[in-house]
Amino acid sequence: MLFERETQEAALRETGEVVAVRGETGTGRSALLRLFGRLAADGGARVLRAGGAPAERDLRFGVVRQLVLPLVGDPCATGLPPIAAKLLQSAAGPDCSGAVPLLHGLHVLLVSLAAREPVVVLVDDVRWADEPSVRALAFLAGRLRGTRVRLGVVLPDSPRAPALQEIARIAGPGVRAHALSRNGTRRVVDARLDADPAFATACHELTGGRPKDLDELLSRAFAHRLTGRAVDCVPLRQLGASVQRERLRLLVRREPEVGALARAVVTLGRHAEPELVARLAGLDAAACAEARALLGAAWLGTAVDERLVPEPALVRVVEETRSAADTAAAHRAAATLLASQGFPPEHVAAQLLSVDALRGPEDVTTLRTAAVAAQRRGAPDLAARYLRRALLDLPPDDPGRARLLTELAAAEPDPRAAVRYLVQAAPLLPAGRERAEAVARIPLTAAARGPLVTDLVRTATGVDDPDLVPRLEAREWFAALEEPGRAAAAARRLQQLPDRPRNPGDRELRAVLLLAATLGGRVTAAEAARHAGVLLDHEPARTVRAGTALRIVPLVLIAAGRPDAVAPWLASAGGPRATTATRVLVDVHQALALLSRGRFAEAADPAERAFRAAEPGGYDVLALPATTVALVADSARRRDLARQVLEDLPDSDDLAVFAVRRGLQGMLAARENPDAALAQFLDRGRLLDRAGWRNPAIYAWRGSAALLARRLGRTEQARQLAEEHHRHSVAWGAPAIVGRSLRVLAALAGRRHAIELLREAVELLDGAPDELEAAKACADLGTCLRETEPEAARRLLSRARELAESCGAGRLEAREDGTFGHAEQPRPTVELTAGEATVARLAAGGRTNTEIAGELSISRRAVEKHLTSLYRKLKIDGRAQLASVLGAGS
Repeated sequence: MLFERETQEAALRETGEVVAVRGETGTGRSALLRLFGRLAADGGARVLRAGGAPAERDLRFGVVRQLVLPLVGDPCATGLPPIAAKLLQSAAGPDCSGAVPLLHGLHVLLVSLAAREPVVVLVDDVRWADEPSVRALAFLAGRLRGTRVRLGVVLPDSPRAPALQEIARIAGPGVRAHALSRNGTRRVVDARLDADPAFATACHELTGGRPKDLDELLSRAFAHRLTGRAVDCVPLRQLGASVQRERLRLLVRREPEVGALARAVVTLGRHAEPELVARLAGLDAAACAEARALLGAAWLGTAVDERLVPEPALVRVVEETRSAADTAAAHRAAATLLASQGFPPEHVAAQLLSVDALRGPEDVTTLRTAAVAAQRRGAPDLAARYLRRALLDLPPDDPGRARLLTELAAAEPDPRAAVRYLVQAAPLLPAGRERAEAVARIPLTAAARGPLVTDLVRTATGVDDPDLVPRLEAREWFAALEEPGRAAAAARRLQQLPDRPRNPGDRELRAVLLLAATLGGRVTAAEAARHAGVLLDHEPARTVRAGTALRIVPLVLIAAGRPDAVAPWLASAGGPRATTATRVLVDVHQALALLSRGRFAEAADPAERAFRAAEPGGYDVLALPATTVALVADSARRRDLARQVLEDLPDSDDLAVFAVRRGLQGMLAARENPDAALAQFLDRGRLLDRAGWRNPAIYAWRGSAALLARRLGRTEQARQLAEEHHRHSVAWGAPAIVGRSLRVLAALAGRRHAIELLREAVELLDGAPDELEAAKACADLGTCLRETEPEAARRLLSRARELAESCGAGRLEAREDGTFGHAEQPRPTVELTAGEATVARLAAGGRTNTEIAGELSISRRAVEKHLTSLYRKLKIDGRAQLASVLGAGS
């Protein structure tokens, strides 16, 4: 049954000798052609049928044979003129040659048959007919006037073959197939299923009212036992997506022009300008326009700059329907095309990444030049990909291999891989300056890889360059940061340096030595700040990138209690043109600066942002992104953040990563299992002490361990840990660190001695950057003085509240270890979308994802996305916490 085809049926009854059926694919053109045949048959006509197919375009006169073969042996075919009889005999044989006799023979045959009864010839998809058959049909179409023969064909809207254009000219406007309206779709659905209106609406949205797609969708719905209820809309949409993909796949396979256009667009990617696409696809403007019309905006969009943008479904279909060899050949052709059009090397190199083999030195040069450009714009990952591709086809004995390996080591974001490349390159490079320059290019993230780097540095001998020598020494020191005794040696070496650095190499060496001495607490905070200030004076903020200075100097100044000194420097370094690595370091140091002022709530955003953006493989020896976000989790008492960091930490045996892991595990265990928590802190401290990293401004584990030991009744252990913590804090000398250690000592001391310690802490912290530490000291002292000096206690507690509120910590509360700390912050009110709120309510009520999807008529994936967004906004770990959070009004 055909719906909404009354107008077309009337037109078919009144057409002339040649009828052309046009319309978009899937709109029912073939059905209208069949209707034309039924109407003719009902009127007593003989109907002859044939159809074109892409796979049969090379079969000469294939369509003509389809038309006349049914007549072979038919009684009606007796007594035909000789030329018509010869056509039948030729069609039945292995060969059908002789174009001119065949053209006349087909005309004579059909006219002779029509003398006995009307004849209607139907040819579906005539655009796919073989060229001789199309010429035969065009010849026939021009000679039907006055006969009882009618010709019906399915034609494209803009035929390009001359014979098809001739048929279209003779046929005139013809009959046009169109998609069904919403009402028409509903009538079709109702004829097959007793469906809910929502189900019919979904069918129309999924198929666009195209009868062919609608029939296929309903057949699949029946096969999957969908009955047309509203709850069936979710599985129906999944079936609809499958139907659309198969329609697209068929279109790409059956339509050569569409396939060529799609492959060209996908291959060119962001360079899919219409002219380039046409050249790569080998299509003229008319063929491109026709192919774009067939694909439609649903699968091929147009950007603001007129570039063609394929939808993901089209990309997948192209990737599925072409072989690896075809893909490589397409990218090779695209690379050649872009190079000939003068595109930058990086654009050409993007295509060379997918070719099966490079073609000589010119391809290698293109990839190397592209790598330089990628590094300059802050894309080291991409630069490394270009260089790895260049290295892949380079023979082992090629003289350029060593240089390529050193370039790859400098670009490689994975430190371990970078060192491996340099180990391969070093023996291939001549000893002396060239080898030294290669080793000096090792980034510090790679220089922390230990003995391999040390050995490489020692092979770079015989160099007296004043800039190169300190760069090599800096890498040797950095590689040995975890070796016992190096901190003291670094402090001595630092004192030997001239007051002012002479060049960038001197600055790099000074920064590395300063870091080593700071980690070990072998310089005072004042000395460290002085050395860092010298580096700041000689490293303009506008030139700062993710190098040694940005990695070390802010960390040292913040640890020394001078966060204000680095603020303008960080602001300039983190400008709009900053690379990802630079932004990560800027976020890390901004978070550390905020923590040093007691503003842990403000520090959370940059710390979490840096942790998410950093590549774990690119961590240096300090693992700064992980270390910083762990400090935020500990300072804010955010157990959810601590668990998230533990889950996302890289599986590494690096000391800094180990310290983060043990510290967070201890924090999480402290409330319920203080004994296990103390074991974690002591394990952490044991390895840090072994490496000589004893500065409490960087790793303050002893204070937490002392308070845990006191809770467990281990008084002597607690006292020893607290005294060591205080001794190291005083040696460093930063007020916030010393004040914190005095508070820990006070928690273990008797009341009188505790008051003395806390008075010293309050005095020391007065005016210090860390307002939260000052607030805690005031609160501790005020509590101790409540009985003996109530007025002083009141002033101190009031001051504590002011300081805590000033830095955003909120209310202070007494803790189990005898000290004061900030209370856990109430969760902020968040705005949820209507969809998130509904999903949250159902999930909190115990519904599964599948049940929620069915009730809301959405996909299960959509439910999962809503829940993920909810957990992020509400800062909770999962479904189990939804009920309590929603009940609290969040």
